[in-house]
Amino acid sequence: MPPVIYEARDVIGDGRYLRQIRISTFPPGRDFPQGLRYSLCLVDLGTGEMLLLYDIHRGKPHHRHVREIETPYEFVDGSTLLDDFLRDVDLIVEGKL
Repeated sequence: MPPVIYEARDVIGDGRYLRQIRISTFPPGRDFPQGLRYSLCLVDLGTGEMLLLYDIHRGKPHHRHVREIETPYEFVDGSTLLDDFLRDVDLIVEGKL
């Protein structure tokens, strides 16, 4: 199992949302060119709906899901990834995304 370098799980938005982050290291290669595998998600605890997901996995490059819509994600570095995810979480909690 790859080493986890960052992991966080908390309930936000007055108990409405679960925010979960997991970032692991891998040897850089075709599937994980930067040597990272990650899953950053926001779930509506009332409905169980995955509202936001940033991830990368075997056979699929960096991408993000906003509700049912998947788009490519331009990965820069781990810090920017976390900033982008947290910005989108704030927008969803505020009802702007």
